[in-house]
Amino acid sequence: MPSPVMVNSRSPIPVQAGRMGALEDRLSQLSSQMATGERFSTPSEEPAAANRAALLVRLEKQLNSDQRSLDRADSRLSLAETAVNTAGDALVRARELALSAANGTISAEERQIILREVQALQEQLLSAANARDEAGRHVFAGATSSEPAYVLDADGNAVWQGRGTAAGAEGSGVASAAPLRGPALFGSDTDGAFASLKKLADALVEPDAELRKQGMDASLGGMEKAYDQLTEGQARLGSARARLEVEGNRLAAAKLQTKQALAATNGLDMTAAVMELEALKLSLAAAQGAFSRVFDGTLFDRLG
Repeated sequence: MPSPVMVNSRSPIPVQAGRMGALEDRLSQLSSQMATGERFSTPSEEPAAANRAALLVRLEKQLNSDQRSLDRADSRLSLAETAVNTAGDALVRARELALSAANGTISAEERQIILREVQALQEQLLSAANARDEAGRHVFAGATSSEPAYVLDADGNAVWQGRGTAAGAEGSGVASAAPLRGPALFGSDTDGAFASLKKLADALVEPDAELRKQGMDASLGGMEKAYDQLTEGQARLGSARARLEVEGNRLAAAKLQTKQALAATNGLDMTAAVMELEALKLSLAAAQGAFSRVFDGTLFDRLG
């Protein structure tokens, strides 16, 4: 008859069974971690690491939000640069036409041909000044971006109807990265690119030769100033984009550091995990073998 087995808290049976249970629990936990690639699935498993991971996740979200703000601002500045280039091309061509029309030998019919091209350039300039971004906002209208920056009044003058300053990348902490207001680039109804082209158009239909010459001269002088104004504005836009690029590089570095820190905090070292897994398997196999040898037969056999 088998010798009786006393089972209590100090008996080797529950101790050995508890050890094997702990090994099996750790094996299950480690297998789950390896499947997800994360060190813990609930904060209670590693509270300190979980708190740090939560802080890093919030920081990563903020950095991503800042990046989106920079991207939107840079896109608007890029559109503004393109529009300014278009306006500058219109002025260059208008100046060529004005010099051609200033020749006193051209006929009224030839002036009409030049006028039609000048009118097309006026439309090109108006379209550039009323450029819109991908969200449909007018780039040069300041804070009133839902309405066109310029409209023509009854006399054909281009009138800026915006107000305030457009939003830039303030959400990411970068100020003064918004497109310039229309008047800073294209002028007003009395001065600037629009006014210069209108003077040229008016001069082309002026029947009096002397008045026509005065109008041409005024137009040419105005176009020189208008072109310089556009060039200066373009430089300011380029400077704003350069600031955004610097900030974008800083954000990219911060995002990479945050991602690496998050991986180190929350990520699982797969090499170490594989080594531990193999060691656990060996330990469990050894424990099961020892249990089997020491306690040959079941507990119920011994009790029977």
